[in-house]
Amino acid sequence: MSTEQVQAGQVQAGRRRLSPSRIVRAGEILELVRHGQARTTGQLADQLGVARSTVNDRVEVLLASGMLTLDAAASVGSRGRPASTLSFNPRSGVTLAAQLGISGVRLAVTDLAGEILTSKMIDIDLTTGPAAVLELVTTSFDETLRDLGTDPAQVHGIGVGMPAKIELAPHAGDADWSSEAVCAELSNWLPVPIFVDHDVNLLAFGEHCTRADDIEVLISLKVGTVIGCGVVVNGTVVQGTSGLAGEIGHTRVGASEEPCSCGNLGCLNAVASGGALARRLRANGVDAPNARAVAALARSGHVEAGHAVRMAGRDIGEVLAGVVNLLNPAVISLWGYLAEAEEQLIAGIRESIARSAQSGPAGDIRIEPATMGADAGLYGAAMMVVEHALRPTAVDSYLLTQQPSS
Repeated sequence: MSTEQVQAGQVQAGRRRLSPSRIVRAGEILELVRHGQARTTGQLADQLGVARSTVNDRVEVLLASGMLTLDAAASVGSRGRPASTLSFNPRSGVTLAAQLGISGVRLAVTDLAGEILTSKMIDIDLTTGPAAVLELVTTSFDETLRDLGTDPAQVHGIGVGMPAKIELAPHAGDADWSSEAVCAELSNWLPVPIFVDHDVNLLAFGEHCTRADDIEVLISLKVGTVIGCGVVVNGTVVQGTSGLAGEIGHTRVGASEEPCSCGNLGCLNAVASGGALARRLRANGVDAPNARAVAALARSGHVEAGHAVRMAGRDIGEVLAGVVNLLNPAVISLWGYLAEAEEQLIAGIRESIARSAQSGPAGDIRIEPATMGADAGLYGAAMMVVEHALRPTAVDSYLLTQQPSS
């Protein structure tokens, strides 16, 4: 198919309504191009085992949608007329990503490769309930889409990361912060696919997606106001039977009797979280209003804060030692305010893992800050949308909705 034929077909496809039978399997073509498995109509026809005319129909639709672009200058092979090559266009659509925290929410609009086009942080008060909080979120998304000049029809989905229920409980009162309730509120605003998961799971998934190395087991540890972790095994986030996998913050450590928000005593959260360290330092007369301040003090050389972070690392490492023995991870990535005090925190974690885990698994682990830094959760939320929205059947459905009404 020549460049002129493709461009003419693109215009024609944009003007008329095509039957569903001429769209089905377009998603498979997009997937092959997106993953670099085929880039010409001939290669696509060979991969799918269909006629080139069948491929041409679907390519026309994908070009008209903007999801594919044509590079007429490139060539494949050494004989005959140069073959035009196809490329995936991640700027053909967007995702909306939100990372909900106890006192604020980070929002982003990304392209279909997860690249953040714009982001912002807004203050929230969870006690006002999901309806009020999500109204603030959707209003902010509306404003951002307008500023970008992006039509809401280009939104392929919304990804939302939230603290675990046990962390929300002290702040949420009787409000319904279930994933179903959040999805319902957001669907009333924009009827697109919506994915809600624990923030640590999205952190872990985002970290997995951004890494070039093929890691079988990845642990992503959130060490902020509270502690939790996400687990990715062979590219899949481990949820657990009740969706509570990774709740290491509620593992008892040592002989501590410190009360925890979950109702138990001596939990890791109550002993080693950023919130716990801030309270302990304030009790000793140190100006440490929150976890971020604790990390800043430790980085600046404040002896007491640095010691507190290192001891917290030891407590965290004591719990992680069991995780290391069970799952033998290749990487433990760190995210959150305390991770900003990287030197003291990692030193403490390494000490306990070396002491309490098997020497083989412990010796091979890389413990390091999250690759995406503060944006890791937003990237994970966006990539969760992309993973679902760009599945072949989802792409076919999306293209059908984009067809003219008559």
